[in-house]
This record gives sequence, structure tokens and C-alpha cells, in this order.
Amino acid sequence: MERRHLLKLAVGGLGAFFLRAQASPRPLRVGVEACPYCFMTILDARYAAQAVNPQGKAFFYDDPACLLDQLNGWGGPELKAKEVYLADFLASDRKNPVWVEAKKAVLYHHPRIRTPMGSGLLAFGDPKELEAYLKGRPEHRGGRTLTWNGALEEGAKRTWVPADFFPPPPKAP
Repeated sequence: MERRHLLKLAVGGLGAFFLRAQASPRPLRVGVEACPYCFMTILDARYAAQAVNPQGKAFFYDDPACLLDQLNGWGGPELKAKEVYLADFLASDRKNPVWVEAKKAVLYHHPRIRTPMGSGLLAFGDPKELEAYLKGRPEHRGGRTLTWNGALEEGAKRTWVPADFFPPPPKAP
């Protein structure tokens, strides 16, 4: 009886471990992973985004705008995201992203910011990082701050990736 109880505890503990382990960002292989929206190879991890579907498969994006557009049905295969992460622009470097949950990120948009898909959209782990970034890049002041949900809502009306840069197919019904 005691042995069976120990086995149940061990199996239950492993199940909890795997459930907890699934709710974390997956590693990005810069120069290998390709964006499922625009098909570009991800060459700079500072702009990367990641979505994990309910089955646990990770999809990597070269620009948060690609992920926003795909989630809003502007192109690419239909995506149901269980988890969404964005690379913290200031904390990441070109090869190694520091992931932040999309709903906890501070997004900043300015048309003069050059991003892989021309969206001008950056993600930061907290508002202080955005302030530090703007202190060092005064030419990027005057943009607007968004939440992930706000960016999704805005993206339902129009694409984040500029249409002259990457013309999207018609929005899926």
C-alpha cells in the first residue's frame, strides 16, 4: 500500500513538472529558425517573437508584427497560441533573446525604428527599459506605447507589417 502511494506521488510530481515546464519559452536558434509568416530566417534575436500552440510546438517570428498579423488572420497558417513571448529588446542581444510574456511586455511603436519587417515595433520587459532606450535614442521619441492586447486589437483592423513591404493575402473570414 505504501509503495503504491509513493508511486502515485512520483507520477503526480512528474506530471506537475512537465505541465510547469511546458509554460516557458523555447530556445531560439538564430540563423536556423524561419518565420512562418514572412519566411525570413531570424537573424537578430532582439526583434524575435515566439508562439507556442496547445500541442507545445513553438513558432518563431523575426518581428513581433509577423506574429500579430498571423494571430489576426492576415496570412500564414491559422495559429492558436497557448503561450506568446517577445524578445526584450534591451535585455537581448543579436544571438540570444531574453523572453518576456507578451501580456507583460511594454510595446513601443515608432515609424522611424527599423525592424526586420519595417513595423517599427519593439518590446521591452518594463517601462524603465523603454525610458532607458529612448534616453539613448532621442530620435525615436514621440512614438506610442501599447500593450499586447492593444496591439492585437489594432492589428485586427490593419496589418502591422507595412503592406508595401509585404503585401498580405486577404484576411481569413
